[in-house]
Amino acid sequence: MLVSALQLLIVCSVIAQNQTQADSVISILKSNQLQGNTKLELLRQITILSTEPTIRLKYSLKLVDEALSVNDNYYLQSGYLTMGTAKLQMGKIEESLDALFKGAKVAEKNGMNLELGAFYGQISIVYGQSGDKVNAMKFKKKALNIFEKEDDHIYVGYGCVNIGYEYYRMAEYDSALTYYRRAEVIFDSTNQQLPLAYVIGNRALVYWKQDKIDLAEAGLLDAIARLKPLEDNYAVADYLNQLGRVYFENGEFEKSLVSTQESLTIGKRTGLKDQMRDACLLLSKVYAAQSEFAKAYGFHKQYVAYKDSIQDKETTQRMADLRTEFEVGQKQAEVDLLTVEKRNQQLILIATAAFALLFIVLAGIIYRYYRTKSRINQILATQKSELEALNQTKDKFFSIISHDLRGPVSSFHGVTRLMKTLVESNDKESLLMFADEMDKSVSQLSSLLDNLLTWAMQQQGNFTLSPERLSLPDVIGDMVGSLSNMAKGKRIELKTQIQNDLTVWVDKNTTTTILRNITNNALKFTPEGGKVVIEARKLNDQAEIRVTDSGVGIPKDKLDTLFNFQAKKSTFGTQGEKGLGLGLQLVHEFLALNGGTITVESIEGQGTTFVLLLPLSSEPESVSV
Repeated sequence: MLVSALQLLIVCSVIAQNQTQADSVISILKSNQLQGNTKLELLRQITILSTEPTIRLKYSLKLVDEALSVNDNYYLQSGYLTMGTAKLQMGKIEESLDALFKGAKVAEKNGMNLELGAFYGQISIVYGQSGDKVNAMKFKKKALNIFEKEDDHIYVGYGCVNIGYEYYRMAEYDSALTYYRRAEVIFDSTNQQLPLAYVIGNRALVYWKQDKIDLAEAGLLDAIARLKPLEDNYAVADYLNQLGRVYFENGEFEKSLVSTQESLTIGKRTGLKDQMRDACLLLSKVYAAQSEFAKAYGFHKQYVAYKDSIQDKETTQRMADLRTEFEVGQKQAEVDLLTVEKRNQQLILIATAAFALLFIVLAGIIYRYYRTKSRINQILATQKSELEALNQTKDKFFSIISHDLRGPVSSFHGVTRLMKTLVESNDKESLLMFADEMDKSVSQLSSLLDNLLTWAMQQQGNFTLSPERLSLPDVIGDMVGSLSNMAKGKRIELKTQIQNDLTVWVDKNTTTTILRNITNNALKFTPEGGKVVIEARKLNDQAEIRVTDSGVGIPKDKLDTLFNFQAKKSTFGTQGEKGLGLGLQLVHEFLALNGGTITVESIEGQGTTFVLLLPLSSEPESVSV
């Protein structure tokens, strides 16, 4: 079955393929030890620019592996898309669908709507090539619907080309031309040369089916001329095959031979099995029409070889039907044989019983083998899941350590600024006082490190809690002491108003992290001369803790996403203090683990109040004897 060059159009890319540019990027990649996004982007460019399916497949596999290693979903879905199209070009239908559906799941899970539409478009192309017209049209329309909702004109143009081609395959030529005209207007107005060439070539196929031979020939020649400078080998080879068919059916055999031979040459050079198959079939017909039967037979043998190497759904189904017919016939033959040989019935029954016993024994062995294999696979899957969970816990724990150390270290910065001022003013008494303060800060920092290391040693792959009865005034007092130098460095008044008898039932480490993060943020976003007040009181069966600052406040558009971790967006305090956006996420998670909640009230330019609720302790104090 002939296919259109449209079937290999990657609908998410607006960059023309160019092997020369791809080779340049490959040289850059090989000559530099690149990491991170730079390496990922170079790999993506190679998969888009390359016109050779084997090269595109090689680098799309590398792109997928690299993206998985750094958990980058954008480059992961891009790798799956180019992998799927490369495998389709190479005739690997099932592998192409597998890659495309994997990529579609990534795009859908991460809200990449345009990319999801691109995957639907390419999936429809694979179904179309395997002869499944129902699913082909279904996914083409799903893709166009997404593009129209996203109001992306270029993507809508690609969707129209895909649907137009499907209508062409269904012989609904007027509908096909309607969609092609819509796509042409879009691509012409946006100067998109590659897709415009596809529109011209595919429209020429419609003219051919409408017996408008001159228009068909002119359109195909125009499309080929536009695509050759772009080095789109698949499209050029396919349109050359189509042009050869037009010439053949019009009786122009020499022109047909020239066009089809060129297509076969391109297919052999670039490994395009579809085009080699179609070219060999057409060449066998042309030579047969010229009574050159030896050549016709030779090309027909090549056609069969290429056809057999490409997995075909219809061929698979025919093979399944033949196999069923064979098995049914075999059973019937056995029945006839038993009827004829009734005199040997006893011997047959004995043989059958022996065969049944052997079958049972073999079935038992096979069952035990697969049961063992299933158990091993289950164990491996469980171990894999546990390792992934351990790795995630490790990453989160390292983030916590780095985040918790930032506050105490910032306090040293405040002290050093004050010491510089005192040195300049020759105030020795104050210097001695701040030396004591620094010694105190070092002790507190050492204590914090001990707590973090102890916490790390307690982890066995999970963040386990150890709830206990804690005095809230003591916990808040220790925390305020660790941040006092930071407050003094910015001349911020740090006050506490704590109800003396407040005790809570919580995990000490995580609760300290919660209070330190909230207070540290309040100091960070409060300008010099401001105020931070920590209040705690009993509220029903919970302890209410309010941390209020006179800082810059939080914009309304950020309040709804305040507790979502956004690792790539940092926020800066009033003196340029940098934060990773992790602290509030930890606060939110740790409060939930301790049975608490958090809310926030803020007026931009006037200040912010965080309100924390923790469960009160219902157990009595232990008594020492």
